[in-house]
Amino acid sequence: MAMSFKAVIFDIDDTLISEYDYVLSGYRQVSKRLAGDDDISLDESGIFDLLLETSRGGFLYVYNRLFEKLGLPDDKERIGELIRIYQGHDPDIRLYDDVDETLVTLRERGIKLGVISDGDPARQHRKLKKCDAEKYFDCVIVTDELGGEEYRKPDRRSFDKMKESLGVDFKDMMYVGDNPSKDFYIKKTLPVKTARIIRPHGIYADRDYREGIKEDYKLDSLKDLLNICL
Repeated sequence: MAMSFKAVIFDIDDTLISEYDYVLSGYRQVSKRLAGDDDISLDESGIFDLLLETSRGGFLYVYNRLFEKLGLPDDKERIGELIRIYQGHDPDIRLYDDVDETLVTLRERGIKLGVISDGDPARQHRKLKKCDAEKYFDCVIVTDELGGEEYRKPDRRSFDKMKESLGVDFKDMMYVGDNPSKDFYIKKTLPVKTARIIRPHGIYADRDYREGIKEDYKLDSLKDLLNICL
């Protein structure tokens, strides 16, 4: 049964945009940079494949582990350059196929739209700009901009700011995300409804729910919101 919502707030990664595609885009730029270096025998494609294989063990220190597989010394300066290339690259990404129609329809029905996302602010804003997605939203909050990592989800202060910016009560707000470890826990402190979108290759799909607190709605497609909210 449809409920009455005045605002729908979205996460970015694996909700509006594939984080996996973003990772692949960054890895291509890193591989291009390393290809042709005198101490690396692999070509760009070979480096990319090895980087993908290495990242299956997790993204933490992935370039250190890549260098180990390549038989290279753990060069902090060189690895730092690769991190900067990855973080600052112009990503080859697009919105999921179900995003445009959903956002346009919600706006046409008078529902306010927002974004609350963790991560490096420059990188997160760059993703939205690359996909021409900023035009849809009445308010975009990248939590670190509020004062650092302590403001990241599930901290409530980004939701307080969203409420103030949109002029919408928490009970009339829905948050849509993908990460069980932080996207739905806001229900414990605020009367915000939550929905979980499950994407192919979702990087955080296998995370555990924080304190077992689950979403109110499960979405196979973002278009499912139209049946819930309208």
